[in-house]
Amino acid sequence: MKNALNTPEKHLDLGQILADATLFHSQPCIYYLINEQDQVIFVGQTINLYAQLLNHKLTGKNFARFSYFPCRQEELNKLEQEAIEQFKPVHNQPPAIRSTSSFLSKQLICLKHNITPVAFEYLRKSFGLESAHSYGNMKYYKPEDVDAWLKRFKGLVIRGRHVLQASPSYLAVGVSPRTNQIQLFKTR
Repeated sequence: MKNALNTPEKHLDLGQILADATLFHSQPCIYYLINEQDQVIFVGQTINLYAQLLNHKLTGKNFARFSYFPCRQEELNKLEQEAIEQFKPVHNQPPAIRSTSSFLSKQLICLKHNITPVAFEYLRKSFGLESAHSYGNMKYYKPEDVDAWLKRFKGLVIRGRHVLQASPSYLAVGVSPRTNQIQLFKTR
């Protein structure tokens, strides 16, 4: 954080940010979002400070002012991590890790029940399987919800194709005679 101590801090309120976008030219910098109690609530890095501040405002981060200091682009990651470790801002804290051991992922469900991933998505939407929680891009489902979901469509699929949509294009799920896998059938 030596650069932060040697660089004079620049403070503007949000009204000034929005009114005077020309003050900001693209440059690598580390910035701090600060609340009404003068607590750092977020530390970030950017090359376009104006766009980043607008994005934070539009996504609902509530901050009273900000501070930033320019630096070299190759220093961004290191300086940002040092600032996060020093200030421990609430909006930079990682989400609490929850165990996924008692939940099933899409991949596991597809493997275990012989369903193609594309058919899984259509069946999930059509027969109402909702994820219990997610971690990153992965969604996890309760085993009891998966069992109830399977019972709702499995009998229909095993006896033949189950039509999900008749028009504008035909969509159905069924068991492939070649692979013996539940898959999606479409015609255009």
